Amino acid sequence: MPSSEQTLYQLPRDVRPVHYDLLLAPDLDRMTFSGTVSIEVEVYRDTLEFVLNAKDLRIHEARAFVGGADSPLEVRSDPEYERLILRGDRLFGAESRVVLYLSFSGEIGNLLAGLYKSQFLYPDGTDGVLVTTQFEATDARRAFPCWDEPSFKATFRMTARIDPRHVALSNMPAEREFSGPDGLKDVVFAVTPRMSTYLLHLTVGPLEKVGGQTENGVAVSVWTTPGHAGEGMFARDVALRLLPWFDDYFGIPYPLPKMDLVAIPDFAAGAMENWGILTYRETALLLPPGASSARTMQRVAIVVAHEMAHQWFGDLVTMSWWDDLWLNEGFASWMEVKAVDHLFPEWNMWDIFLAEDMAEGLELDGLARSHPIEVPVGNPHEINEIFDAISYVKGGSLIRMLEQFVGEETFRKGIGAYLKKFAYQNASTRDLWSVLGQASGQDIRSIMESWTRNMGYPVLISGETGQIEQKPFFNHPVEMERSRTSPDGRIWPVMLFLSSGKDRRSWLLKEEKAALPPPPSGQQWDNLNDRHTGFFRVLEDERVRKRRREGIKAGTVPVADRLGFSNDLFSLGRAGLLPLSEYLETLPVYRQEDQYIVWADIAAHLGWLQGLLAFTDGWERFDPFVVFLMQEAFRKAGWEVSPGDSHQKRLLRSLLLSGLGMHGDSDTRQRCQELFQERVRRPDSLHPDLRLAVYRTVASSGDPDLHRTFCDLARTADSQEEKNRLYSALAAFRRPDCLRSTLEFAISPAVRIQDTVSIVSQVGGNVWGEEEAWTFFRENFDLFRKRYEAGGFALQRLVKGVSEGFRSMERKEEVARFFAAHPLDGAKRAIEQVQETIDLRAHVLARQGESLRKALSSPDLMKTEGSSSV
Repeated sequence: MPSSEQTLYQLPRDVRPVHYDLLLAPDLDRMTFSGTVSIEVEVYRDTLEFVLNAKDLRIHEARAFVGGADSPLEVRSDPEYERLILRGDRLFGAESRVVLYLSFSGEIGNLLAGLYKSQFLYPDGTDGVLVTTQFEATDARRAFPCWDEPSFKATFRMTARIDPRHVALSNMPAEREFSGPDGLKDVVFAVTPRMSTYLLHLTVGPLEKVGGQTENGVAVSVWTTPGHAGEGMFARDVALRLLPWFDDYFGIPYPLPKMDLVAIPDFAAGAMENWGILTYRETALLLPPGASSARTMQRVAIVVAHEMAHQWFGDLVTMSWWDDLWLNEGFASWMEVKAVDHLFPEWNMWDIFLAEDMAEGLELDGLARSHPIEVPVGNPHEINEIFDAISYVKGGSLIRMLEQFVGEETFRKGIGAYLKKFAYQNASTRDLWSVLGQASGQDIRSIMESWTRNMGYPVLISGETGQIEQKPFFNHPVEMERSRTSPDGRIWPVMLFLSSGKDRRSWLLKEEKAALPPPPSGQQWDNLNDRHTGFFRVLEDERVRKRRREGIKAGTVPVADRLGFSNDLFSLGRAGLLPLSEYLETLPVYRQEDQYIVWADIAAHLGWLQGLLAFTDGWERFDPFVVFLMQEAFRKAGWEVSPGDSHQKRLLRSLLLSGLGMHGDSDTRQRCQELFQERVRRPDSLHPDLRLAVYRTVASSGDPDLHRTFCDLARTADSQEEKNRLYSALAAFRRPDCLRSTLEFAISPAVRIQDTVSIVSQVGGNVWGEEEAWTFFRENFDLFRKRYEAGGFALQRLVKGVSEGFRSMERKEEVARFFAAHPLDGAKRAIEQVQETIDLRAHVLARQGESLRKALSSPDLMKTEGSSSV
C-alpha cells in the first residue's frame, strides 16, 4: 500500500498523457529559457481540471483543445507539491481526448538539475558554456509542465531552438532543421518510444564527436566539448562491442536508431541513462591517451555498461514508482559487471565486485538505520535519499546471489521473458519475481521478498556438528546482542553455497535453525558461502577459523574466500561476536597475498581501525604494523609498471604504494618525493597508475609552499582525471592550516560544484582533518545546503564525510544537536546513520580499545612466519 506521503505527492489518475510536442529555446547569453508544450491527454473520469507537475516555471498561457474548439484554462500553482492546476470552464468527459497547450519560461540554473548550464574551456583557454538536462528523479518539471512520474509514460517530439553554430542532441535523431525566429535554428527530433519523463533529454552547445556503427546499423557516438573527442574512443569501442552483446543477452534488439554518450563537464551523478542519449561525468567517459590509470579505465567501462543496461532495464521497462528504484539500479549494478566481465575477462570483475561493491552494501546494510530495498517514498527528498548503496550494490548483490542459485541460463531466460512481457510499460518487483518463478519453476517471490522488504541480512552461526542457525546481523554490538537475545522475527530464506573439496551444491535454509545436508564425501562442508556468493556473514567456530588461516597461509584457499574470511572476521569482531583483536592477529597470514581484491578489503578495514585508534595511547604502533603487512606484497609487485602487468596487479601496486606511503614507510616516502619532483619538471614522467599514491604520500608531509604547488597543478591540469588526483592530494595534508586552505579551495570557482563534495569529504576522512572539515561545514552550512539540498549521493556523502569519523559520545551528541537545529530533508537517513556510526566507534573503542592496543604491542604480531599467536 502507498504511504500517506506518497499519496499526497502523486498525481491523480483520472487523466493520463499520451503524447508531448515540446519546444525548448535556451538562451545561453541570458541564461533563461522559454518553451511551449502541447500535451495530448486521455480523460478516464469526468473532470473540470488537469493536475500536473511544474516547478520554478512562469506560465504565460494555458489552453485546452477538444475537437475543433479551444478555451482558456485558469492556472493555479501549488508550490508545496510542485503542481499546476489547470481549470476549465466546462466538464471534460471520460474517454475524451484533450490537447493542453502551455507556454512557459524559466531560468537556466547551475545546480545540476532540470535545465542547467555547464562551463568548460576551449583548447585556447577561452570560456565556453553548454546547456544540458538532468531530470531524474523529479526534475523534468523544472524544464516543462508534465506528468512527472514514471508510470505516466508517453511519446515525445522534442524541438530545440538554438544558436545555429551549436549542436542539439536529444533522445532520437534529428528529423529536420530549419531557420527559426531571430536568426536561430529549430532542430526537430523524431518521436520517441513510449517512455517516462525522467528519461527525456536535451543538450545544446559546441560539441564534437567520435562515432561508429554496429552491424545492426545503430549509430554510436561519444560527444565531448571541443578538443576532447579523441578521449572518447575507448568508451565508443566499449559501447560498440557491448550493444550486440546486450541485444543477444536480453533477446530484444536495442529499439532506438542511435545511441549517444555525452560527456558533461558539470554533472552531479556519475552518469544518467536517458533513453538513447546517455550522459556522463567526464571522468566516467573519457580517457586521456597515455594519462589514464587502470582504475579510470575500469570505471569508464563499468559506467558505460551500467547506463547501457538501463536502456532495457529501466527505460524499456520502468518501475511503477520510486519505491522500486532498486529494480533499475540493482539490476544495472549487477549487469555492468557481467557485461565488462564479458569484454575483459582477464580483469576478473566479479572478484572486484566483491571488494568494491558487495562489501559496501554489507557495511551499510549492517546499520540499524539502514532501509529495505523496497521502501515507501513520497516526496522528492525521500526519493533522492534512496539513491544509495542499498538500491545499487545490495540490489546488485541479491541479483547475483539469485542468479547463482537458480542457474545462469534459467535466470537469463526469465529476464528476457520479463522484458518482453512489460516492454514500454511499467512493472513492479512482484512482476519480476512472478516471471522468474515461471522460468525457474521455483517460488521466487517467497524466497526473495524477505530480502527486499526487510532491511539487513543474517549471520549464519555454524558448528562442527553440521547444525546451522541464522540471526539478523548488525554492525553495532549492542544491536547484535539484542538480535541474539530478543529476536525480532526476521528469518530469511538463505541461499547457501556449500563446498567441500570438489563437492559443490546450493541449498535453501528456510528456518532459523536446521541441520545441513551432508556432502557426498561424507565429511563436513568446509564453506557455507563458497566464493563469497551470498549476501550474509558466516560465524564459524574456532577450529574452522584456525583451518581457514592455515589454508590461507598455505595458499589453498580461493581468492574470493580469502576476501570473504577477512571481511567476515573484521565485521564479526567489530559486532562483538568475536574479539576484534583476532582480526589484527590474523592479518599476518595475508602478508604473501598477491591479489588486489583481498588487499582492498584489508585496506578498508585498516582504515576503519586507524580512524578508531587515532590519537589514542599506543596509536604510534599502528603505522609500523601496516608497513609490516604490506612490504612483502609490494616488493613482489614492484615500482615499475610493465605492459604485461595484469589489470589487478596494476590496481594492487597503486593500493600498496599508497598504504606504505601514507603509513610512513621511509623508503617509500623518499622515492615518492623523488618521483614527484621529476613529475613537476616533466609532467609525463610519472605513470598514471602511480600518480595518486605518489601525490598523496608527498602531500601528507607537506607545508604551505607545497600546498600552493598542488593548488596550481590542480588549476592547470588538462584533464578531470588528473584534477581529481590532485584534489585527493590536497585532502591528504596533515597541517591544519593546509587543510583549511584545501577546504577554502574546494568552494572556490576553481572547483566544480560536483567535485567540492569529494574534496571536503576526503578532508573529513583524514584523521588529521576531521575537525577542520566539521568546523568548515558548519561555518558554510547555508552554502552547502543551497548547492546540494536536492539530496542523492552528493548530500549523503557530504554529511557522512564531515561527521561520521568521530569516536566519542560527546561528538555524537554535538552532531545530533547541530542537525536538529539545521535539518536537511534530503539527508535525514544519512544523519541517523552518522550518529549510529559514531556510537559504534565509541562503543568499540570503549570495549575493545585496550585489547587492540595489546595486540599491536605484542612481539608476536610482527613475526615474519605469520600469526603464531592465534
